[in-house]
Amino acid sequence: MGTAPTSELTPLGDYVNGTLVPISGLPHGWEFHSAVALGPAEERTIVREPVEAVPEAIAKRLGKVRVLAVPYIACTESGDAVARHKPAGETHTAAWVETPEHINLLLACRELDAHDTGFELLASLAELLLPRLTSDERTAYNRLLDEELRHGARGEIDEEAFAAKKAFLGASPGQPSASPLEHYRGVSFVSTAAEFMHGLWHDVQVRIGPEHLPVAQLRRRMTLLAELFPLNPGYRLFDESVEKAQ
Repeated sequence: MGTAPTSELTPLGDYVNGTLVPISGLPHGWEFHSAVALGPAEERTIVREPVEAVPEAIAKRLGKVRVLAVPYIACTESGDAVARHKPAGETHTAAWVETPEHINLLLACRELDAHDTGFELLASLAELLLPRLTSDERTAYNRLLDEELRHGARGEIDEEAFAAKKAFLGASPGQPSASPLEHYRGVSFVSTAAEFMHGLWHDVQVRIGPEHLPVAQLRRRMTLLAELFPLNPGYRLFDESVEKAQ
């Protein structure tokens, strides 16, 4: 497969403002559009099952969302663009364009495992949720993090959050701490919210080790998010193995 010439790149703004006919409706009143031929199993894994797992409270906070499956998302000097063929340079796995009417969430579906693309959808929704949190929700999560830090809880929910935590803890005494702390709080929330919805989608194995959260801290985070954003009917927060570990 050759690389995409510039003439085959469509800026994201132009793409989402073009004529897009929805393939099907999704839960929460969302829409699904696709410029990629997907089999029924791929569509379920990439979009339908992950969206079904999103708590209604989160969906309402985000508003109307259009999920658009595209081949590639190219990074160019003039901005991100949809590419029919593999771009020569860097690419994104997901991107979004917000308009007054809805959020356009684009997912790159070539050369990616369907499950990984489905997780990218949930991670994008978690990042979109962050600036929409209420002050009480931010306070509740920050209070939980502060408690973890006071008790010397090791590890984090994923590599990105762990790196942000180390950067905050490693800040020099003379360095302003607010910025690294706020960055850590934001990254930690996004990663935790993504994993929260991931665990609602399907069973997720708890990772053990010094870079990962102990089960007790993980349970507190998931429980808090379930209190802030109640689960949809028929979904559960923990499976039997976590219950036994607790």
